[in-house]
Amino acid sequence: MDGNDWSSMETVIPQAQALLGQGKPIAIVMKTEMGQGVDYMMGTHAWHGKAPNDEQLAKALAQLPESSDGDY
Repeated sequence: MDGNDWSSMETVIPQAQALLGQGKPIAIVMKTEMGQGVDYMMGTHAWHGKAPNDEQLAKALAQLPESSDGDY
């Protein structure tokens, strides 16, 4: 599934939960884009495990949509 698509997750996770308890392992495989939604972070591994400075953080947060799911 597309791990960057919340609506996809909202569909797939309940489907997987419905399969629990049948004596078989359940796995969800997600394809994701590293840095999705932040122009200078997308498509590069350079930001993996590296925190942005205050200016970079402000730019990144400005590019991401507001979320009702809590903190980023």
